[in-house]
Amino acid sequence: MLAAAAITAAAAAILLPTLHGLGPLLLAAAALGMASALLAPLLDAVTLALAGQARLDYGRTRAWGSLSYMLATAATGALLARGGTALVPILLAAGYTAAALCATRLPDIEPGPRSTTGLAALFHDRPFVLALVATALIQGSHAAYYSFAPLHWRAAGIGDTTIGLLVAEGIVAEIALFLWGRNLVRRLGAARLTALAAIACLIRWTALAFITDIPLLALLQPLHAATFAFQHLSTMLVLARLPPQRAGLAQTLMSAIGFSAATATLVWLTGHLYATWHGLAFLPMAAVGAAALLTVRPLHKAVASS
Repeated sequence: MLAAAAITAAAAAILLPTLHGLGPLLLAAAALGMASALLAPLLDAVTLALAGQARLDYGRTRAWGSLSYMLATAATGALLARGGTALVPILLAAGYTAAALCATRLPDIEPGPRSTTGLAALFHDRPFVLALVATALIQGSHAAYYSFAPLHWRAAGIGDTTIGLLVAEGIVAEIALFLWGRNLVRRLGAARLTALAAIACLIRWTALAFITDIPLLALLQPLHAATFAFQHLSTMLVLARLPPQRAGLAQTLMSAIGFSAATATLVWLTGHLYATWHGLAFLPMAAVGAAALLTVRPLHKAVASS
């Protein structure tokens, strides 16, 4: 499934420059989005399963994904400065093709017995539902950052290479947490990780609404380890307690609803806000991320009693 999804995404990406008109572009973009959306939840499910069998460490394995993202972001900034945005579909196709080749080398994971009540059981699992809400608020609040921060910084006179390095800097902090933060994550637990992620969102997005100075942005970017990685690891702690036969479904729901649907909705909203407010469009995202604080106490109680 991973290989097929990656090949589909690669084909859709390479087709994009050849298409004209909203309809064909929309179909190709939808195919790319659906195919690529399968990759992260399935890979996380496989990684958690292997971690549960003590065949790898989740954080250290996940760090390789972050490292790849960081290097690709920094390199792409430099490439776009020279070759323009026409390179984007080519780079996407190359990356997804490489992913398809790697997918064929993954070990098989025994899925366990089928569960006919998996979906209903998940939505009756209080820690899962609270983690889903917290993820939607915190990861969704990154919508302005992922979609408009580069545009905002470019409008402020910051070059593409510097923008790529700024984004990569945040991922360096994320990688450091994945590599060396295992004991810290276990001590904090899911609820405290969510609380710290929500507070970091409030600080980070409020600051980005007013700051375009490169040294100050460089000081802010390590907060990505808190706004993204703390909540991601909080979610993984909650999902790791689920039975194996529900892991793939749980990961998919978390990715589809908690990340993709929330982010897509907020990207649409932020697009309208950015057109008028420019950098101030980050302020509503600060409120969205901070709202996850409302889930912290219930999540702590739900995890403790489960």
